[in-house]
Amino acid sequence: GNSGGPSFYGDGTCAGVAFQSLKSDDAENIGYIIPTPIVNHFIQDYEANGRFTGFPTLGIEWQKMESPALREAMGMKHAQKGVLVRRLEPTGSTARSAGKLTPPVDISSGTAVLLEFDGIKIANDGTVPFRSGERIAFSYLVSKKMVGETAKLKLLLGGDEQEASAGKGGGGSKKRAERTIDVTLRCARRVVPPHSSRYMSVSRGPSYLIV
Repeated sequence: GNSGGPSFYGDGTCAGVAFQSLKSDDAENIGYIIPTPIVNHFIQDYEANGRFTGFPTLGIEWQKMESPALREAMGMKHAQKGVLVRRLEPTGSTARSAGKLTPPVDISSGTAVLLEFDGIKIANDGTVPFRSGERIAFSYLVSKKMVGETAKLKLLLGGDEQEASAGKGGGGSKKRAERTIDVTLRCARRVVPPHSSRYMSVSRGPSYLIV
C-alpha cells in the first residue's frame, strides 16, 4: 500500500518514492525506491521538453584496468587511471560526436582509455568519488546529465595495441597522447522499436517480424 509514497531517511529528508517490496520467505521489510535524483531528473526533463526524453548514455562498452600489465600494454603512465573503451555503438553519443571532429577521432580501435568525465577522474575500476569515503560507477555522472547536453571526455589515444605497448618506452611509431573531446549526449537508439502502445496501436501487433 506504500507504492507511490515518499520514503524518508532517519533525519526526515526524502530518500525517494516507494514502488516495490521484496516478497520472500527469507526476508522481511525490504522495499525498493526510486531515488530522489531520478525523480528530480524526470521532473526537470518534463519541464524543459514537455515530455520524458530519457537518460542519456555514452554508447560505449568498457573494461576495468586494474591489471598493471594491461595498463602497461596500453602505454599508460604510472599516474594515469581510467577504463579501456572496448567498443563503440555506431549510433551512440561518443561515436557520432567523435566522427564530426576535424580530423575525426578514432576511438574504435580498442586501445582508447577513458580517463575523465567532465573533469572528474575515473579510477581503474570504473568508479568516481561519491559521498564521503564512498565511490560509485562513473555511469552515475552520465545519468545526471540531460539528453542534448554536452560532456567533456578526456581520452588517451594513439596507436593500435602493439604500437601502444611499444610506445610505453618511447619507441612506438605513434605516441600516446591525451585529448579532450566534447560529446553531445543522446539516448540509446533502438534499431527495433519496442512493442508498446507508444509506437503502435494496442489493437494490432508489431509491424515487424524477427526471425
